[in-house]
Amino acid sequence: MPRACVSSVHRSERHKAMTTREQVAHLLRRFGFGASRAEVQFYEKLGVDGTIERLVNYEKYPLGFTIDLVKLLPRRDGVILVNPQFMGIYWTARCVLTERPLEEKLTLFWHDHFAVSASKVNNPFMMMQYVDTLRKHANGNFRVLLEAASKDPAMMFWLDSQTNVAGKPNENFAREVMELFTLGIGNYTEQDIQEAARAFTGWAWRANPAIRRARQDPAALEEVVKNGEPLFEFVDRILQHDRGEKSVLGKSGALRGDDVLGILLEREECPKYLARKLWEWFVYMNPEEKIVDALASQIRKGDYEMKPALEWIAKSDEFWSEKCVRKLIKNPADFCIPLARQFDVGVLAKPLVENPPENARGGAFGGLGGLYQAMARQGMQLLFPPDVAGWDWGEAWISTSTMTERIRFADTIANERGPMGTFGPAMVNQAGVQSSAQAADFLLEVTDAAIPAERKSALASTIDAVGGVEALSQPRTAGRVLNETLKVLFAAPEFHLC
Repeated sequence: MPRACVSSVHRSERHKAMTTREQVAHLLRRFGFGASRAEVQFYEKLGVDGTIERLVNYEKYPLGFTIDLVKLLPRRDGVILVNPQFMGIYWTARCVLTERPLEEKLTLFWHDHFAVSASKVNNPFMMMQYVDTLRKHANGNFRVLLEAASKDPAMMFWLDSQTNVAGKPNENFAREVMELFTLGIGNYTEQDIQEAARAFTGWAWRANPAIRRARQDPAALEEVVKNGEPLFEFVDRILQHDRGEKSVLGKSGALRGDDVLGILLEREECPKYLARKLWEWFVYMNPEEKIVDALASQIRKGDYEMKPALEWIAKSDEFWSEKCVRKLIKNPADFCIPLARQFDVGVLAKPLVENPPENARGGAFGGLGGLYQAMARQGMQLLFPPDVAGWDWGEAWISTSTMTERIRFADTIANERGPMGTFGPAMVNQAGVQSSAQAADFLLEVTDAAIPAERKSALASTIDAVGGVEALSQPRTAGRVLNETLKVLFAAPEFHLC
C-alpha cells in the first residue's frame, strides 16, 4: 500500500539537520526561481509550513507588480510591431518580478507538459493567450486544465485540430493527448488513437475580429483586453463532427472529444504518468516506483486537484532527503532567473515595466531581454520548446556548449549597465565586507551557493587578482570584479545543482 503523506514537515533526518533558513531556501529553489536575501528572510519568518502554504496557495496573495501588456507593446508610427520573442521576454519579466514564484514555475512546467511552440504558432497574441490558459489553471484541477489546454487555439493550431473533420480525421492531437498529456507511451493502441481522432473531429478555433485590426488599431486590442474578452476562442463545429460509434480504451458509444478526455482521466495510468513528471520536475529524476504510486494515489484521491499533490511533495520525506537537496540539475530558467532576482535586476526593471516611457515601448524591460536570450542560448527559449515532447531534463541541460553559455551569463548579469555598479559598493559600504575572503562569502550567500572550500578560495583569489575590495568599492570597477568572480563561480559544478 502507498504510504500516507506526512502531515507536517518533521520526519526526515536531513530536514532536522537543516536550519529554517536552509529549509526555506530549498523550498524557494524548487517551488520557485530562487530568491534574494530579503525574500529568504521574509519566508524564514513564516516558517516551513507557512512558506509551503503561501507558495502553493499563491492566488491569495498579491503579484507584487503590475504590467499593462498592451501599453508595453512596441509600436512604430502607431502600428503594433510584436513577435513571439517579445512575449517570451514579457514572461521572463513576470518570472523575475513576481511575488508568487510557484505560479510561474508551474506555468513553465505545464508549458513543457502541454508543449506548444511559436516556431509554428507564429502569432504572439495566440501564444500569450495559451500561456495565460496554463497560468490560470496551474495549481487548480488537472481535469479542468486538460480540457482548457486541449481546446486552446494555440494547441489546436500546433496539432492541426482545424483539419480534423468527419471522413478525414487528423490523428495528431489524439496521439499526443494520450502519449504526452495523460497516459504515456505503451498504454494505448493505434486503434485507440484512430478512434479518438474521430471523436475529436469538429474541434476548431476562431479569432476575435479585434485581433485582425490590432496591429493597425491598438485601441481595438486595448478594448478587448480591458473587457476580458478572448482574442481567440474554441469552436465546436458540430457539422464536421463524426457522429458514428467509436471505441476508445474499451469504452464504446457515439463518443465526442470531451468523452475521450474523461476516459483518459479515469485510466490508472494517468495519475501515475502525471505523478512521475511532477516528481521529476520538483524533486529528483528517476523516482522509485513506490514514490510514483504514492503520489499517484494522492492525485487520484484528490480527484486531480493539484494543491494537495504539491503539498504532499513538499512535505514528503524524500523532498528533504540527501538524494534531493541540491541534487537536481538546474534548467536554464533555474540558473538565470534566480541570479536576476538575487542581484536586484527586477528592482531596476520594475519601474520601466510598470510605467514604460513612450519612446521605450518594446524595450522597456530593463535588460530582461538579455536574460531571455541568455536562457535561449542555454537551451530553453520560452515559447519555443523543441518539439511536441517539450524539453529534455536532467543531464540533457548540461553540455560543453551550454556550460560555456552559462559561464558567459556573467557578461549579462554583471556589466557596466546593470546593477553591479551599485551592488559592489554596497557590499563594502553597507554589508561591511573588508577582505576578498569576506566578499567571496557574501557573494555565496547572495547567490545561495554551496561549493567546496577550495572553490571558495578560488573566488577570493579572483577578487584579489582584479583589484580586491578597493575595486569592489568603486562603481566604475565593481562590475569587472564581479564579472570575473561570477565566471569562476559559474564554472563550479556544484553551482548548477538546486
